[in-house]
Amino acid sequence: MKEKGKGLLKATLLIASTLTVMAGAIIAPALPQISRDFSHVQGVELLSRLVLTLPALFMAILAPLAGYLIDKSGRKRVLLVSLVLYAIAGTSGLYLNTLPAILVGRAFLGIAVGGIVTAVITLIGDYFEGEERSRFVGTQAAFAGLGGLVFISSGGILADIHWRMPFLIYVSSLLVWIMALISVYEPEKIKHKASPPMKGSGKKEANFVPAKVLWICAIAFFSAIVFYMIPVQMPFMLSSMEGVSNAEIGFAIAFVNVASVTTSLNYSRIKRRLGFGTIMGLVYVIIFTGFFIISLGGSYILMIAGIAVTGLGFGMMMPNINLWLISSAPPSLRGRFVGYLNSSLFLGMFLSPVAVQPLIKISSINHSFLLMGLIMLVLAGVFFAYGRKKKTP
Repeated sequence: MKEKGKGLLKATLLIASTLTVMAGAIIAPALPQISRDFSHVQGVELLSRLVLTLPALFMAILAPLAGYLIDKSGRKRVLLVSLVLYAIAGTSGLYLNTLPAILVGRAFLGIAVGGIVTAVITLIGDYFEGEERSRFVGTQAAFAGLGGLVFISSGGILADIHWRMPFLIYVSSLLVWIMALISVYEPEKIKHKASPPMKGSGKKEANFVPAKVLWICAIAFFSAIVFYMIPVQMPFMLSSMEGVSNAEIGFAIAFVNVASVTTSLNYSRIKRRLGFGTIMGLVYVIIFTGFFIISLGGSYILMIAGIAVTGLGFGMMMPNINLWLISSAPPSLRGRFVGYLNSSLFLGMFLSPVAVQPLIKISSINHSFLLMGLIMLVLAGVFFAYGRKKKTP
């Protein structure tokens, strides 16, 4: 990494990270009010939830293309275009008057987020190596958590004014655009150095996707389904409690980010002692514990306690998945493989309400958290067995 402007560059990547994973959840506290205001629209129960999850579908569809463009035309160009689109599409809920039109705006927001997150993660892989990379990935996840805290809490406060007001938050990407224009540069090793051939491949490198990458993408897909249960299901659980406001819903959902910062900032220390698989097992055990508490229901405070515990797991989950992938990808294909990873993550987010609905039908929203937690507990055992078998990460 160039020493000149290093501080601004790091700040740019970290602040850009706050715009990504929880981008759709900014308007989560407003979902019940959106559903009520468009109650005359057929299928409003599903469509109002799509306002939250539709961006993830388009992130999933376009993330591989973003990865391809990043490798072919440059990291910086994709990042800058995506930041502008983020502001335009994100604020569309302020002025569009029909639910279908708002959903179109949310689709374009998904395209923008897919470009931003793929570019940022790829640049982290390019600029940092070894222990410094582990530390920065943890710091990046912590900033994403802090961004979720600030943006979702703000979204709840603004939603108490009017459900359209949270859409104003998306204009913040223009500040990041200015920072990226000044500080981001194309890595020298991408411009001048060829990657070593990929081990075990008899095919052309560009067409070969290692089994390890596919395995990581599958883990990311399921983990995203679990992760998005909080912003998708919690607003409806909490709004059914007497006296709970939109601001309180936003605060409760944002609490997952408060807790996640602790483990994200300590990720590099954890990684020095444990391999990727063992960390995933630990993550799933922690999330099971949080989901068990949530399933008990009963009070707003108990819900926050459960959300906080799950946040401890989520704080390790994202840096572990991201570092696992970028450590497995050669520089010349890093953007493409990160695109595949993000596609898996975002598809899981989009399908979260669909995947969880059968659990809700056979029980309730509260008990769906317990059932999902039990599934994670079984998978945790698989990860621990993998970790023992593979002593080195």
